[in-house]
Amino acid sequence: MLYRQALLRELSLSSGASLVILIAITLVTLFIRLLGEAARGELANEAVFTYLGFTLLHFLPVLLSIGIFIGVLLTFMRYWGDSEMVIWLNSGLSLLDWIKPVLLFVHPLILVLIVLTNLLIPWAMNKKDIYKQELLSREEASAIAPGLFAESNGGDRVYFVESLNPLTGSVRNVFMQSSESGKLGVVVAAEGRQEKLNDGTRFLILSKGRRYEGTPGRADYRIVQFEKYWMRLDPAEIRVRGKTARKTATWSLLGQSTPDAQGELLNRFNSPISAVVLALFALPLSFINMRARRSFGLVSALLIYFIYNNLMSISQAWVVQEKLNLVSGLMTAHLPMAVALALFFAYRLRVKPFRTRTS
Repeated sequence: MLYRQALLRELSLSSGASLVILIAITLVTLFIRLLGEAARGELANEAVFTYLGFTLLHFLPVLLSIGIFIGVLLTFMRYWGDSEMVIWLNSGLSLLDWIKPVLLFVHPLILVLIVLTNLLIPWAMNKKDIYKQELLSREEASAIAPGLFAESNGGDRVYFVESLNPLTGSVRNVFMQSSESGKLGVVVAAEGRQEKLNDGTRFLILSKGRRYEGTPGRADYRIVQFEKYWMRLDPAEIRVRGKTARKTATWSLLGQSTPDAQGELLNRFNSPISAVVLALFALPLSFINMRARRSFGLVSALLIYFIYNNLMSISQAWVVQEKLNLVSGLMTAHLPMAVALALFFAYRLRVKPFRTRTS
């Protein structure tokens, strides 16, 4: 029908615009945070955009659910505000007749949510963990940032360089402190560079410097002046982490009865179910009384979203703590909201369309 085609087109535009804005805000926030970590030497510069992609994918189900909710809400608020909804209702349509086109719009997005939560996000978390371990396994000197003190992966060395040439990899005014067998060693050099031998072994070659070595608290330090000082760089050992429930595929979780597995299953089921319920909530919440403030519906929608989100978080925590099983957790999270949704529809169906103008 005509009203369905127009509604689907407007829902697509509103939800798409909302999702783009939410993703843009999230990207900027994450990018600033990751740049700060890179500037402090906590994250390699080349890893910023990779981490940005992994983290955005993790937040995408939440952003998609909120985008659908906002898109449906704003579309129907405009319908009420421009009296289009009044015309349709006076033409014989009920508020319940709008449920089907809303579900028709939502269902392909729900499929996207299911794919994200059950396939892409567990895969991405595993890839992120592997990438993180690869970063940790790289040579110590590759993590040095100019102007900052950097600690080695093993914690037994501290580096400081005044400047770094990103093209050649050479550094100037190098300071290094190391501790071995109770002895403290300090090396200062005018410049340094990395060199890789044919067998793959890497060395940090320092030039024109001094090495001070001795036991703290004693005056018998040994001072050695050198033209070249070769120091082997041993990559950190890759630590294989256990596979957590969040990194496990859904079909594997279904065969596990551990609390963590059940809690993660609940979290993955919550995402598509809550997206459908919130989209339907937008129908009664979108009603605008011309004598009331237009922001009332938005405030109510925000309150309902936070209540719903807290219910899902609490139910998941109770499942992990073995206070509830998976089915009880689903009931705890969604049954109260389903009852509230039915009550909202029942109340809104009692309001006659013309009352938006005469009451």
